[in-house]
Amino acid sequence: MLEEVVLLAVDETSGGLRSPREFGTAYALVGAVFFDLALARRIDTGTEAIHIVDRSPTGSATADRVLAAMAQRGDLTSVRQWIDEIFHRRDDLEGEALSSLTRQGILRHEKSKRLWIIDVERFPLVDNRPQQDVRLRLAEAILSDTIPDTRDIMLVSIAEPCGLLGYVLTDAQLAARRARIQRLCNLETISRKVADAINSLDATLHQGIPRMM
Repeated sequence: MLEEVVLLAVDETSGGLRSPREFGTAYALVGAVFFDLALARRIDTGTEAIHIVDRSPTGSATADRVLAAMAQRGDLTSVRQWIDEIFHRRDDLEGEALSSLTRQGILRHEKSKRLWIIDVERFPLVDNRPQQDVRLRLAEAILSDTIPDTRDIMLVSIAEPCGLLGYVLTDAQLAARRARIQRLCNLETISRKVADAINSLDATLHQGIPRMM
């Protein structure tokens, strides 16, 4: 899901990475790590706490690093605490996802100079099918009245608070399906907890409140 979030953020025309609001993509990437671990059945979320149910490797270096960190910090037990912790660790989740997509031949890495000094990096699409697949899945999840699979419910629940749905549907479509989007965000316990934690972290950062420990 890390890669899917990055594909939502990549501008198909310029190859630049977009974010609809400050930290929007960063929040979504942190949430995606949790969902990757949940989909791999390494963590489970109850009404209050996260539990590690399997410490074996997932095959993803990023997810495995986060899982190892969680195993070492028994004092952090809630989704809110871990969203805050991973966001402030400043791990290069975006860079790791971009590198993986480049290795797969989906993106191409280009670097240039602005004013002969500042490095500008872009990632033009080489194969736009994965990006279109993510967008179509999100659009179908929101515009239809059927229950999507768990993965798509999770993707909606982080794309919504992070502002990424505007890259998939028009403002009018989103407004018309607002109730549907909220229902999807509340279907899964972990989706609801992650979305609430992202909103709480965003409010904390913009109020200048010291981080939770």
